[in-house]
Amino acid sequence: MTLDLPTLMVMQSFAMASAGAVLLFAWTQNYNVSSLAVWGLAHFSAAAGILSLMFAVALQQPALSVTGGMLLCSQSGLIWKAVRNIDGKSAPLVLAFIGAAATVAASAVPVFRDYVGSIALAGGTVYAAAAAASLWLGRGDHLIARWALLGFATVHALALFIGTLSTFIGTTGQDAVPRLASLFGFIYFESVAFALGTAVFALALIKERNEAASLLAARTDALTGVANRAALLVNGERAVQRCRRHNAPIAVVMFDLDRFKTVNDLHGHAVGDAVLQTFCEIANGALRPHDLFGRLGGEEFAAVMPACGLEAAYVRAERIRSAFVEACKFVRGRPVKATVSGGVAASGTAEDTLAGLLEEADAALYEAKADGRNRIKRAVQDMAAEEKSNVFRVA
Repeated sequence: MTLDLPTLMVMQSFAMASAGAVLLFAWTQNYNVSSLAVWGLAHFSAAAGILSLMFAVALQQPALSVTGGMLLCSQSGLIWKAVRNIDGKSAPLVLAFIGAAATVAASAVPVFRDYVGSIALAGGTVYAAAAAASLWLGRGDHLIARWALLGFATVHALALFIGTLSTFIGTTGQDAVPRLASLFGFIYFESVAFALGTAVFALALIKERNEAASLLAARTDALTGVANRAALLVNGERAVQRCRRHNAPIAVVMFDLDRFKTVNDLHGHAVGDAVLQTFCEIANGALRPHDLFGRLGGEEFAAVMPACGLEAAYVRAERIRSAFVEACKFVRGRPVKATVSGGVAASGTAEDTLAGLLEEADAALYEAKADGRNRIKRAVQDMAAEEKSNVFRVA
């Protein structure tokens, strides 16, 4: 039994239209994700393009071949735009249709008229390769669906490149459809897999991204953008356990903005929010990339510093304190003169936990407050001083 080519093309067109319908329906449920609508229209364009090529061969109408090539090139251009939009990158609509415009223009110029099919396929190849490159460059989000889309886009670019060569050397006619038994004939099956596969994984990518955004929001303090209490405690405890396994030191710093309620009462909550945001910016700038920093609540913050001893942590905390004092002498034109106090603790035994280190750092913070605020105290040194004092009194 042999496959009937027109029937196969109709099924190919139906599959692409179905993929487009799925994406357009998904867009009606997520109007803010315009890339779904663009991707859906791209598949509808391809469905119409395949039917145009089929009728062009059946009716011997070269104009329909040009229309088919234009529509298929538009599919690749629109998918490139959709991929760029998904990653928040600009992709002007006019650029998505340059390939289609070049196809139409070539049909009107006698010297290029014999290469319209090659020009349309070459345009599609460039767009598909550009879409694959954009997906690769956005791999930093670590979303699994992105890799599937990258695979489909890469294979599709290769298929269109083979088609470009096939039409250019004459294996496939410029205004004809490829024979099923030819090298380019696998496009009938590849294009269906491309349409259905990209529809599925485009939806999966959007879903993964939404879930990642929700998870990030659940772990982030809305005002300052730093980790919230729950995220800091979970990640901090993991850091303590890692350092314990590798016999490495770890330090914890507790910060508390001095008389913060007075700042809000005298200058308003907008200024108070700006003070909090300024402190977080300074702290993040002073800490190392692998250090953890977050808001415990209100005006209280903490930093967890893996592979860091007491003195090194003290130096960083003091740097944060002095920079914050300098930055908050005036906030939004008001003489706020905000200050911060801190307490530093570091692991001394293999049994230390994050909760224990936070408790020691909090005790040192209390001492800093009691000694006049706007200072950093070391928990270990305070404990050592207390022990020394006790021994002296006994003696």
